[in-house]
Amino acid sequence: MRRFRFKVEYDGSAYAGWQVQDNAPTVQGEIEKALQDFNGGQLIRIQGSGRTDTGVHAFGQVAQFDFDTPLPPVAFEKALNAKTPADIYVYDFEEVDPSFHCRFDAIRRTYIYKITTRFSPMLRNYYWYVRWNFDFDLLQQCAQLIEGEHNFESFCRTADQASSKVCFIYNSAWKKDGNLLTYRIAGTRFLHSMVRMLVGTMMEVARGKRPIEKFHELLETTLIDETRYTAPAHGLYLAKVEYKNDRKQ
Repeated sequence: MRRFRFKVEYDGSAYAGWQVQDNAPTVQGEIEKALQDFNGGQLIRIQGSGRTDTGVHAFGQVAQFDFDTPLPPVAFEKALNAKTPADIYVYDFEEVDPSFHCRFDAIRRTYIYKITTRFSPMLRNYYWYVRWNFDFDLLQQCAQLIEGEHNFESFCRTADQASSKVCFIYNSAWKKDGNLLTYRIAGTRFLHSMVRMLVGTMMEVARGKRPIEKFHELLETTLIDETRYTAPAHGLYLAKVEYKNDRKQ
């Protein structure tokens, strides 16, 4: 049995997230349907490096599957891109050691979040349109507080089953270019809705709805603040997943 790894770029607008669901289209489901042609119509289950929610996009999701075949990786790449919808693109197919696991072996993940302060119908599915006045410097101050190791229980869904809510954040910063803002965050791991809750709460601070001291308090405690704001899914992108000793990253 051979193990194949590949990357996936997708527009998540039409999908109920990455993971297969019984009654809704998903990115994983579409790729698995395309793979069935290689296995006589039988399912080939793929695994992803992480889940993304409904409407979330990706530039560099990583996935894997096991299959006993003499075909080279490039054959899967070409055939899958011919069979998957235009809003899903697979690339960088390669054979890896059977011990490799795209989720558990990841050492660093990077997400980006996009905001626009000018409404555009062309951007409505890919940027969060923010109509309020806000202080960009406060956004940046909040982002800097996030760096390092914290217990992010205050910034995840209560249904998150992770045994530990502690994550190490390598970097966290905002960049502004005219009407467009981009937030980039890289860490060892992320909890369910964590990035969206961080972005939403940072924006609440920047627009004067809560003091930055309260944001800092949430990073230092495990209190659940029911007034925390979750940014919309369509501004979020899984940008990159990195692995130790991986020259291709």
